[in-house]
Amino acid sequence: MIEREGNFADVLREHGALIARIAASYEADRELARDLTQEILLAVWRALASFREESSQRTFVARIAHNRAISHVARAANLPDMVQVSEELTSAFPIPETVVLQQDQSRQLLAAVQQLPLPYRQVATLVLEDFTPAEIAQILGLSVNAVAIRTSRARALLRALLGERT
Repeated sequence: MIEREGNFADVLREHGALIARIAASYEADRELARDLTQEILLAVWRALASFREESSQRTFVARIAHNRAISHVARAANLPDMVQVSEELTSAFPIPETVVLQQDQSRQLLAAVQQLPLPYRQVATLVLEDFTPAEIAQILGLSVNAVAIRTSRARALLRALLGERT
């Protein structure tokens, strides 16, 4: 048996490159190969106290490195496939700031619609619900021409209430 801490520096100096090459041969990703190298070094450090010199130190280290690399590959095989995500990935959902702005605009519009006189409020509400002028005329019992006039006047009043100029 040999002393673990005193010998680890020697093992690292003599076999560090071997450990790094073994790790790189099992892991193509550079960062994951570095992680694997660290795993192997930790395993070597833990196993040094049990080294009985039945083989060369190089064989001992290579065997530990090989076993850790096999474990690493087995763990990686059990992980779900990873997909690279583009930096330009777009979402089907709006960003939170947009949602807040839209909600604020909706609240302001609703408040403005509530201030309209009833005939214009009725038309504006139905227009905002995407009814066609013909449907609005049918709902309110008006002519399509009357709906068009009320819609135009409601828009003008809403612009004035909301401070918009078009």
